[in-house]
Amino acid sequence: MAALLDRHDRGGNGIRADSGSLGDGLAPPKGPGQASAVSTLQARAGFPDDDRSQPPIALLSTMPVGRGERRLALAVVLISVLGFAAAAPFARLPLPKSNAFIPSYESALVIIDLITAALLFGQFSRRQSYALLALASGYLFDALIIIPHALTFPGVFSETGLLGAGNQTTAWLYVFWHGGFPLFVLAYAVLANRDRSSDALRGRTSVAVAVTTGGIFSIVCGLTALATAGHDFLPVVIRGGDFTLLVTKGVSPTLWVLSLLALAALWRRRKPSVLDLWLMVVMCAWLLDIGLSAIIGSSRYDLGWYGGRTYGLLAASFVLVVLLVETSGLHGRLAEAKHQLEHYALRLEERVRERTAALEAEATRRGQAEAQLHQAQKMEAIGNLTGGMAHDFNNLLGVIIGNLDIVLDAQRQDGTNEELSAALSAAWKGADLTRSLLAFARRQPLEPKRVALNDLVGNTTKLLGRTLGENIGITLDLSADAWPVIADPAQLEASLVNLATNARDAMPAGGRLQIATGNRHLDADYAAQHQDVVPGDYALIEVADDGKGIPRQMLGRIFEPFFTTKELGKGTGLGLSMVFGFMKQSGGHINVYSEEGVGTTFRLYLPRATEDSTGANAPPSEQLPGTNGEAILLVEDNTELRRVAVRQLLDLGYRVLQAGDVATALRALEHEAVDLVLTDLMLPGGRSGYDLVRAVLDRRPATRIVLMSGFPDAMLPGGTGERPAYPLVCKPFRKADLARTLRAAFDNGHGAA
Repeated sequence: MAALLDRHDRGGNGIRADSGSLGDGLAPPKGPGQASAVSTLQARAGFPDDDRSQPPIALLSTMPVGRGERRLALAVVLISVLGFAAAAPFARLPLPKSNAFIPSYESALVIIDLITAALLFGQFSRRQSYALLALASGYLFDALIIIPHALTFPGVFSETGLLGAGNQTTAWLYVFWHGGFPLFVLAYAVLANRDRSSDALRGRTSVAVAVTTGGIFSIVCGLTALATAGHDFLPVVIRGGDFTLLVTKGVSPTLWVLSLLALAALWRRRKPSVLDLWLMVVMCAWLLDIGLSAIIGSSRYDLGWYGGRTYGLLAASFVLVVLLVETSGLHGRLAEAKHQLEHYALRLEERVRERTAALEAEATRRGQAEAQLHQAQKMEAIGNLTGGMAHDFNNLLGVIIGNLDIVLDAQRQDGTNEELSAALSAAWKGADLTRSLLAFARRQPLEPKRVALNDLVGNTTKLLGRTLGENIGITLDLSADAWPVIADPAQLEASLVNLATNARDAMPAGGRLQIATGNRHLDADYAAQHQDVVPGDYALIEVADDGKGIPRQMLGRIFEPFFTTKELGKGTGLGLSMVFGFMKQSGGHINVYSEEGVGTTFRLYLPRATEDSTGANAPPSEQLPGTNGEAILLVEDNTELRRVAVRQLLDLGYRVLQAGDVATALRALEHEAVDLVLTDLMLPGGRSGYDLVRAVLDRRPATRIVLMSGFPDAMLPGGTGERPAYPLVCKPFRKADLARTLRAAFDNGHGAA
């Protein structure tokens, strides 16, 4: 190759014309009547032209062989033979199997052979030579036959190969491949001895190339079909990757003889050209390829198999390298400029499309981000507005319901309470409306009913799909025979919403939420390992996410009130506590499993409903829980609501102290002993009901606590959170609800831990 490059440097453009060197290359002829620069360049580049005065171009197929080329070719052959001699004794040495070798190696061959075929078709177009057409067809045949060979090779794209390949398919495609190319070379050598430029082909070379390409493609398709669909009609030439049958049946020797005949025909050329010389080098490497991999070598992935393919890659490369070097003169410059221009135009068009697509995608992403931000800001504003309105509205409803309750009790004996009952019912519908608007979890006196879990989960999921956001996917896995349970459906739905909201916060970049139902029997062993679990049949609701998970050291505290892993202002620490309290109040059980970076799964176990359980609420006329004259400190900033609550507490038989803020309440406690503090959570003066609770328990740890609120839990102020959960009575409330909550607080000892 060095000799070729040296001659290229000395000759300026590296192309010799029959009448001498082109010398300046691009310099147009001078004098009157000269052709234009473009036509001159076209003529000297070998483009067909009616002007026969231009000297014919000297191509690789017409250049006589120089001494430097002979020496270089001889050196390449000697080095190849020495390599063969060194590898032959070890040809049967097994080497590691590499599944990536065949696709990499044969992809390189396809690219090299296609480029070589294209260049030879180009030279055929200039010379109108049937010999060049035959040789270009040989390289095209090589490139096309390699493709099914790679696709059907076992272990590359499938265990047995694609295209319906059998265990002999690849071997026969190898035979067609290595036997077909020497035949094309032999045809080239025979035609080149008598071939001249044909005027019959002038102006029709493109048609000849198209017809030839179609013919080669048809031949390759036919041979591929023979090796695949006709696999059973072909003799067995390989067994278990062993090539011995290729030799014993004479297939490999036949391929070797064909290659030797092609080499001999080239050697006997009367006036060999540079192309003939390097084709002889190609056939030498081809002989070494067959000898090392298919005659001496015995099986796939041995040293001979790998070595033979190395010679095959070299054989494919020689003519391409020489073509690229020898045609890098004037014709090469013009053709390369044309191809580069087309290439750059295509790349520019592709870049423009890519850039346009990237800009459109970026605009879409920004639009989505802005829409999500707008939606988040809108929902936050609606939440703040609705929460504030609900607090005030619930206070107003509390006053109305409390007064109506008092009047209704007074008028119950007269039988004139129909209008009052209607007014009270309307007020409760207003309270239900606020709860529907606020899709947040809250703790309230339970209203248990018989619940079909699948129906409740399905309805809740419709709400979640609108509130969690588009980047959270929700999947359901509902057991068809899930047992019914007795539970407060509103609180159970709120618990699911709470868990789903926590899961969303654990997946800030999006993720998947799965909700499943099923049936479980918790045995005595399980109950012994979990506090307050009664063995028996339970219906299960499982809420799982693939978020960031909860650190192991925090799992033991997640149900504590006021404890949260979220940023300041992002959570109150009451959500899971309220779910925990609801499950315990319902006689159920909650369990959690979490792994950082994997996700979190909550399992809610609710006792299976028996056939006779109805879950009906006690009628309004049932006997209210009795009192023992306990003292209660009522802390409520709304004067009207405080007046109604005081009246209700007095009617229930409690002794009542009242205050409108934290400071007044603490002063009252300095002078009076109380058994229970009933406090609103939102209080004036910059201090909340939580602050009051902590101050009371620091001073008197045995004091019972009951909270009141008209806010949803997500809008309640946070706390430090080292206290157990406290009962929460939600505004508006009736006297019966208040009575049951207070009695439960006294009976269950809701005070300091």
